[in-house]
Amino acid sequence: MYGQFFILFAMIVVGYYGYRKGWLTREVNKGLGGLVMQATIPAMLVTTIANIEITNDILVGFFLMMAAQAAAMMIFGFLMRLYGKARKLDGRLLDMLDITTGSLNNGFIGLPVAAIFFGDVGVMYMSAGVLGLNLYLWSYGVYVLGGKQGGSGGQMGKTFLKGAVNPNCIAIFLGLALTLSHTVQFVPQALLDFLTRLGDLSTPLSLIYIGALAGSSGIKQLFHEKDALELSIVKMLGMPFLAWAVMLIVPAGDMAKSIFLVTAALPAAVVVPMMVEKYGYGEKMSSDIVLLTTLISVVELPACVWLTHFLY
Repeated sequence: MYGQFFILFAMIVVGYYGYRKGWLTREVNKGLGGLVMQATIPAMLVTTIANIEITNDILVGFFLMMAAQAAAMMIFGFLMRLYGKARKLDGRLLDMLDITTGSLNNGFIGLPVAAIFFGDVGVMYMSAGVLGLNLYLWSYGVYVLGGKQGGSGGQMGKTFLKGAVNPNCIAIFLGLALTLSHTVQFVPQALLDFLTRLGDLSTPLSLIYIGALAGSSGIKQLFHEKDALELSIVKMLGMPFLAWAVMLIVPAGDMAKSIFLVTAALPAAVVVPMMVEKYGYGEKMSSDIVLLTTLISVVELPACVWLTHFLY
């Protein structure tokens, strides 16, 4: 396990050092992030899920995990809204606070972490969180950020489909279809090998991206944003604690409990500031919270993984 922690930190350091030395620029890193989200992670999802022997218990657990994570994001976001009110935060920022702090970066960060520490079944459960995140953001998230206006049912449906139908979700359902129908054996081996090799790039590229992001974000300036820093710390401490408390009474398996706890330690989703800019108010603070929670997660995620080995 300690060797895996070393790999995690070393790859992040490579990204940080690469940016500080000028090998990676903001534009290059932005393109790297797009490559990971649009190509390497979908490839990893298809091949990983397609090659798992899915039992009824795993399938039920998958959809329960999806629902549980979507519910957890809604509940914790609401609690953070109450916290913001108690701290007398500008009322215009409460919708942003609700969605930003409730969201979890299951895809870009969660999937590589699951692959390193929990293997294929861990990736399977984490991918359920990707579906939960999309369900949360593109239905409830748009509704809240739009001032709970929502628009017509048709408009909301179009918005949901536009956001939720993305390469990651398509890859998850394709992988499920291949394994449940037992048709993966008919896919050309060369294509499977290609997708596997492409998917294997997800972990190193994601971690290098995070390191470069840390190198470019102006860490000292970020830590002077006191409100964003306070809210980020509350999110990154409060959400894992609540997840641990819930898992004390939920009769789930050890793997499901471990993934649920680690997921709660993930930073805010990177897509949220763009959604806030389009639908709501407070894009700057939303961006600060995403960056700060990402930096905090570099230390917190390994700690949560380590704890799962003792708790479950």
